Amino acid sequence: MQLNKVLGLFAILFIISSCATNFGSSQTQDFGRYLSVKEGESSKVDIFDTFGQPGDVNYFENLESVWVYYAVSMTTSGATYIPVVGLFAGGSNSNTQISKFYFDPNGILLKVETSSKTQYVNQWVGMGTVFSSNDYTKRIENEMAKLELPFDQFKALEIKGMHSIVD
Repeated sequence: MQLNKVLGLFAILFIISSCATNFGSSQTQDFGRYLSVKEGESSKVDIFDTFGQPGDVNYFENLESVWVYYAVSMTTSGATYIPVVGLFAGGSNSNTQISKFYFDPNGILLKVETSSKTQYVNQWVGMGTVFSSNDYTKRIENEMAKLELPFDQFKALEIKGMHSIVD
């Protein structure tokens, strides 16, 4: 009877380990949306209307800016569920698509860059980044206010802790 319980527990953990978590901007994974983007013509409002709220906003010294969007898919590593081993080797496999939209000082699109990256993230590193302080939410909020666009606090916090993983 004990053996059946143990086998049942491992079966459940195996099923759970194959679950995926997705967050970020799924709109950036729809490559048809990029067809409406025109370098030298599209504005920040156009990009917002097409892709939604960015995951981060940064300004350069020359007042050019970049909006960054992340689309992240994470699956839990099977090692996470192995007793004792999981404490040290547990974590997630992360697939990240990063889209960057660069704007001139007037808010007109200069260029678009997309990249993707796959990596393994140890659970201790992942937990540590959640407690790190980031000021990106304030940058996004300020940018949305400047453009009189809606700011979604939940969407901004969704990426919290992921900056060290996706950058």
